[in-house]
Amino acid sequence: MAAWGMIMGIKRFQTKRLMILALGSLMIFLLAACSDSTTTNAVEVDTRNLSGMELAMTQLSGTDALGRKISPVDGPKTDKDRYVGLFYSLWLGQHTHQQSAIYNISHLMETPAGEETLFDPAGSDISRTDEFHFWGEPLYGYYNMQDPWVLTRHIELLTMAGVDYLCFDATNNAIYPEVLNTLLDLLLKYQNQGFDVPKIVFYTNSFSGNTVDAIYSAIYQTEKYQSLWFQPNGKPLIIGITPDNENASDQTRFNASFSNYISEPMREFFDVKESEWPNGMHNDNSIPWMSWDYPQRIHDGSIAVPVAQHSHSRISASFMDPESSRGYNNVTGTVEDDYLSGHSFQDMWNTVFENDSLVNNVLVTSFNEWMAIKLNLGGTVQFVDVFNEEYSRDIEMMKGGYNDNFYLQLVKNIREFKYEPAKNYQRTLRTIDITDSNSMLVWNYVKDHYQDFQGDAMPRDFIDAVNVNRYVDNSNRNDITDIKIANDKNNVYIYIKTLDPITAYNGSDLNWMNILLSTSGSSPSFAGYQYIINRHPETNTTSIERSTGGYQFETVGNIDYSIQGNVMQVKIPLAHLGLTADNVHFDFKVADNVTHYDDIMDYYVTGDSAPLGRLGYSY
Repeated sequence: MAAWGMIMGIKRFQTKRLMILALGSLMIFLLAACSDSTTTNAVEVDTRNLSGMELAMTQLSGTDALGRKISPVDGPKTDKDRYVGLFYSLWLGQHTHQQSAIYNISHLMETPAGEETLFDPAGSDISRTDEFHFWGEPLYGYYNMQDPWVLTRHIELLTMAGVDYLCFDATNNAIYPEVLNTLLDLLLKYQNQGFDVPKIVFYTNSFSGNTVDAIYSAIYQTEKYQSLWFQPNGKPLIIGITPDNENASDQTRFNASFSNYISEPMREFFDVKESEWPNGMHNDNSIPWMSWDYPQRIHDGSIAVPVAQHSHSRISASFMDPESSRGYNNVTGTVEDDYLSGHSFQDMWNTVFENDSLVNNVLVTSFNEWMAIKLNLGGTVQFVDVFNEEYSRDIEMMKGGYNDNFYLQLVKNIREFKYEPAKNYQRTLRTIDITDSNSMLVWNYVKDHYQDFQGDAMPRDFIDAVNVNRYVDNSNRNDITDIKIANDKNNVYIYIKTLDPITAYNGSDLNWMNILLSTSGSSPSFAGYQYIINRHPETNTTSIERSTGGYQFETVGNIDYSIQGNVMQVKIPLAHLGLTADNVHFDFKVADNVTHYDDIMDYYVTGDSAPLGRLGYSY
């Protein structure tokens, strides 16, 4: 037994010695791969403990089509709670009894015959009276609000924008439970991934009491969606009409017999704010969705920020009164020539900034209304809330026209209202051997980690808004979930992870696992990105190209890359990007299988992009 114990003791000693040697070798590898240093223009150590989702949101950056810049931010302002809600419509595709075909007002207005039919009270097969008409075409087509592909993109766009709550339009006593079930399940899905998705609020007005009862039964009676309730004061917020409305709503001001108030049990369950219409009386306990005043009135911290207004004197947007234009200058009372820049929207945001100490809740109108009914009012055709591109108030991207101007304007203003300006933090320099399987261990120590939505690269196959045609897209290929960036004095290293193993390069695609980068300066670019990587991959090297203007590129050189399962790594010499060791800053995005890769708007639509659309991340 003593001999056996001695033998076992020797074996334990040898095993322990081998473990120490192995750990020592690993530490030597890690220390060799990482050398502590800082950039010369850094000012402080980053003590923030940000998740990959939080870093991705704070480091959003880009330049819109009008040259307006979106910059990284440091973190939330801490002086008070600050919220931004977004008026959000659920109705597209849910009124097929009033929508037998797609009628596009803007298209009809392009020809004299179309315009004549549009304003004919009798209607016709291309423009039926008493049916919904689109003012324009959304970027995602004439979609149905039950389409999970569309809703997933909405959630991603609005989460990254920093929207705190979606304010569902239930003002006409309809709540669209089929849409809600799909949307709320998807919100839960991405909330469970760790993303700070928008919470939910309902805005009621007509038959307010009945509508709130229906909402409670459908959504709030169980706790399934409790984590999605927006409840800044401890109870879920809802907007409607109580006996204390004080004529703030059009329902109480112009209907002396109105009595459909929110019931006492519902007033006990919810945190109720009053519904207020722009032609109603001021109630400090209301949350308005629209304002005809400039500067807008502030209601105990809440303020309306509409993209555009109603006419102040007539009911319909189709009269095209100046104040209904996206380009309305609220200071001069005139319409600016270029309504695509959102002059009226910016005026409304400026009121927020000029009264910052008084505002803690901004309700923006609106994201995705898109439609209005063609009405015959006394022999005159009218469209009440929206009419065409200029006389409408949607933020969601459209095909052509303003494209993504208003979405990016929303992002820019939310960041100014809610977040502190970015700081320049010290950065640890790391050298990574992208051909070594142990490099994955080094990446675990990299702090610059940008996390993307998992499962957003999904196929699309769903009926349109009028239940006639289907939207089908199978361009989803590699679902990008994580990006990490590091650098030393000579190179930048990029780590890209996908949900499943990265598909093999087919030998011809220009859009396989592309990286777009922009550095400072005004050199030619594609949508602000001066460089593109990996349009021409080979076995262990790939291309880096520089834009000569738009989506035209010239070769800069070849760089090293590797693929290990679901991870791609790239090594880029700083010199190829015109960068030096004391100035390593750039913006970037990663995209795979974008169908129309020479059109930046398609980066919102096909394949997968991290982040979506025109925006990038800053490093």
